[in-house]
Amino acid sequence: MAAARVQARLAAAQIGADVDVDDGHVRVVIDAEGATAVDSLVLWRGGLGVSSAAASGSDGAAPRVELPIASVETTQRGRALAVAFPPGARDALARELASQPGARVILSLGRTALANVPADDALATPLILPFGESVTAYERAAHAKALLASPLLPPMHRASLTRLPPSRGLAAACALLPFALSFGWLAFVRRFDRARPEPIWLVVATFALGGLSVVPAGLAEMACAAATPWLDPSVMTLGGQAWALPIAILVFTLVVGVSEEGSKFLGAWSLARHRREFDEPIDGIIYGSAAALGFAAVENIKYFAIGRMSGVVIAVRAFVTVPAHLFFGAIWGYALGRQLVSRRVSVLAFVGLAALAHGTFDALLSTDGMQLASTLLVLGLAFSFVVMLQSALRYGVVRPRLAPSGEAPLTEQLPAGELQRAYFRVGSPGAFYACAAGLIVCAFAITALGGAYEFLHHRVGVVFVSLATAMLALFGLAAYGAAETIPLDVAIDAQGVTLGGGQTPWRDVVSTRVEVTGRRARVVVHTTGSVVRLGPATPEVAQAIAAAIRTAHPMA
Repeated sequence: MAAARVQARLAAAQIGADVDVDDGHVRVVIDAEGATAVDSLVLWRGGLGVSSAAASGSDGAAPRVELPIASVETTQRGRALAVAFPPGARDALARELASQPGARVILSLGRTALANVPADDALATPLILPFGESVTAYERAAHAKALLASPLLPPMHRASLTRLPPSRGLAAACALLPFALSFGWLAFVRRFDRARPEPIWLVVATFALGGLSVVPAGLAEMACAAATPWLDPSVMTLGGQAWALPIAILVFTLVVGVSEEGSKFLGAWSLARHRREFDEPIDGIIYGSAAALGFAAVENIKYFAIGRMSGVVIAVRAFVTVPAHLFFGAIWGYALGRQLVSRRVSVLAFVGLAALAHGTFDALLSTDGMQLASTLLVLGLAFSFVVMLQSALRYGVVRPRLAPSGEAPLTEQLPAGELQRAYFRVGSPGAFYACAAGLIVCAFAITALGGAYEFLHHRVGVVFVSLATAMLALFGLAAYGAAETIPLDVAIDAQGVTLGGGQTPWRDVVSTRVEVTGRRARVVVHTTGSVVRLGPATPEVAQAIAAAIRTAHPMA
């Protein structure tokens, strides 16, 4: 239990460390620069330190009388903490102060003094501890509250301090695993671009540019925080209080959202958007996602190192934060691709929308009790991602043509306008949503497994690796199924028939027929070089698709 309590104490101070019991001793493995802070936190038993000081000794000194450590109840009140002593500790304090007229009470967290108050104020219920008048006082009060809520530790002393050799395996894992996770998600996204896949070198180059965009985004965020605490997101959560959520969302959006989404956007726009390969609406989502996943990979190196490859950190970053980055990038990526069809689309507005979603996500993560809401936001973004995919895959290649003057390239528009396009939904919605549910269940199971092992302080062994591998395999299978069964629209217009980003022009269509198997049907389109199957769909929808094809192209 001592190891679990030490782990909880360090977690309250937001310090990542490996804690276990070794031959009757609590063993803490921490980065060298954090050793002093850990020493102070672990040697402090916990609770609120209370001592009294006489008004004045004969030599001008203030003799102190230590009172028992009080496990107090605290409530944050803006820039202050309201402290309530348990009855026994309050009675002991009252007896001590009664024997020392004019004494003052010193309240402390270990070696850190919090307040020096008159005796009458110390006996007030509740006792109010102010932390100053600046905006940073909210964060200091929240930090003190978290430490006071951490469990009491048994009396401990430092038996030894040993500098360990660098862990090359841990360093390699922190550097390589983030890229493996991001490439896994990138492979999932690319499955939706099967009709005409983008060249792998260009996707990887955009991924790399997204990774490099961490630098300007980080510099912008540090500059904002250095300019004023009012632009420091970690401060403007006001200690993680729920009532400050609107303020936190605004600051996170302006500082983090704009900096990071703007940098990722420039990474995709600077290369991929200007290449001739960028010729389908789905390409915007592919390259936007690639830039976002590159950014997430580089960012995760820091988080994995700080968390020392904690199972919970890996699971949360892999199944919540990384897909969140993917969905943010897909928002403005969708707009980039949509511009191929309609120049009226404002990419800047979509970048702003992605920044707002990003800021809201980070603010929810940083607010007490709002972590579940951040997960629900990611699920909402996942639904939006599916809708954007379905919209983008209604189009195939949009070829450029020259303006009448022969000078400026223009995007080819549909001859009769988009309103005359006919859409018919096909696919297997039941199978798709079952696979999507499987993704959520597997992600939750892996997160719970990592959390359980961390809470129980079990070392990673054969059992953990076997369970995690099985869950990851099921997660991959569910992801593959979701990519294969996503419901899509068959689009019929003056140019031809389009499904999943693949267009069959009318000049290639020879004949059309409907195949019915039980309650499902497919439209079989024979072309000059192949056979295209549209479906699955209900027999009624399949007949409607065949009728629309024959109307648009009587030869079919």
